[in-house]
Amino acid sequence: MRILLALLAAATLLVAQPAMAAWSRASTPHFIIYSEEPPEKLKAFAEKLERFDAAVRLVRGMKDPPVGDGNRLTVFVVKDLFQVEKLLNGARNVAGFYKPRASGSIAVVPRSTKGGSIHPEVIFQHEYAHHLMFSDLDRPIPKWLGEGFAEFYSTANVEADGSVGFGEAATHRRQAFSFKVAPAFPLSSLFEGEMRSGLDREAFYAKSWLLTHYLTFAPQRRGQLDAYLADVARGRSSLEAARIAFGDFKLLDSDLRDYLAKEKFPYLTLPASRFRPVAVQIETLGPGAAAAMPLYMRLQARTEGSPTDNAAEARALAAAHPNDALVMMTLAEAEWVAKNFKAAEAAADRAIALAPQSSEAMIWKGRALLSQAEAKAPGVTFANARGWFNRANRLDPENPEPLLYFYRTFQGSGGKPTANALAALHYAAELAPQDFALRLESARQHIAQGDVARARRMLVPVAYSPHGGRVSEDARRLLDTLEGRRAAVQR
Repeated sequence: MRILLALLAAATLLVAQPAMAAWSRASTPHFIIYSEEPPEKLKAFAEKLERFDAAVRLVRGMKDPPVGDGNRLTVFVVKDLFQVEKLLNGARNVAGFYKPRASGSIAVVPRSTKGGSIHPEVIFQHEYAHHLMFSDLDRPIPKWLGEGFAEFYSTANVEADGSVGFGEAATHRRQAFSFKVAPAFPLSSLFEGEMRSGLDREAFYAKSWLLTHYLTFAPQRRGQLDAYLADVARGRSSLEAARIAFGDFKLLDSDLRDYLAKEKFPYLTLPASRFRPVAVQIETLGPGAAAAMPLYMRLQARTEGSPTDNAAEARALAAAHPNDALVMMTLAEAEWVAKNFKAAEAAADRAIALAPQSSEAMIWKGRALLSQAEAKAPGVTFANARGWFNRANRLDPENPEPLLYFYRTFQGSGGKPTANALAALHYAAELAPQDFALRLESARQHIAQGDVARARRMLVPVAYSPHGGRVSEDARRLLDTLEGRRAAVQR
């Protein structure tokens, strides 16, 4: 009966769906991009993304350490704004989104913004600027600056001659300035991240961009932003630090109005000679991977569909495409999310057989075994799972995910993590600093090891982040405890 139902489900899937568009996968040093665009367009898009990445790193003096296969940003290019919103459970007025995590950060952007006011490249550059900021985070970033930073870099121009320009006006925020919404938005509300309406939200983004642009280029304000951030890092509120660093808000508002009224904004151009060409590999996905892509994206976004329904859909796909490794990894993930850990292991085994050098398939094998060990399944040990994370790490040493799960095999067993396990945890946190929960766990272990300085370095950006939620609250409490100990010692 199970076999009959699986065959019927697979047949229904094949009959009910229209012919699949050709999906392609582009691989570059920093990105994995999935798109239905023609290969030549996808290649050009990938090259622009790499040039943008290099330009932002150059301007900001950022390091560019090796990135493993599992630690590149995965970009899903979907058809339109409706598809973006659908991947966020129908959220409205979302033009694109970014999700940072050690298991693989993702960005979702539309191929077309018909009916919207923002160009797709602006959306991507905004989201990727967030990724770069989080990847280089060593201090707390108030919400206005996080969004102002992303808006500033979102308007970058990657020109046909290979040059890159920064400082273009954020014309997609024109309406907020035309109707005087942004100029009227109080700086005190901006620094506190206070938004009470949709108009406030529009004003917040527009004014955040303007203030970031102004502080970047205005010579009379040089050094103020660094002083402001240093005060926030020491624990001052964003509003208090702003009053100290920027002075009288009325004067600052007046300066911003004068700056906005200029005919031309300052603009920085980096010539093509500053950049090196990068390799782009394009692979056309088979019919199985193309059929699985909608479910694969939903699972990666972790926002749409019930686990039971997703697992049923994945089984139907696997029955129809039994020799596609991506389909099998999609099945492994869907079964794991639905807590069918033995079935997830079987799917991972099939994926490994189809793609023996896939670290992702090995990670799913390890995760399925780890979950079984945690559930005390007969005959499954934490050491069984640990071996697969070791294999995945050997294939992709710069991927934080197998390092994190290697550590968790000791954590879950109730035993004391070995020195190797702790080193794996800390290195994972260095490789994926955008994952706040991972930073917090690393900080706790640094404290247990007596290394308070490293713990503080991990905690501060998380503790004062406006985006961290409960993790930030936990980090603040831990940081307060550390500061209390330090004060007691000094007395």
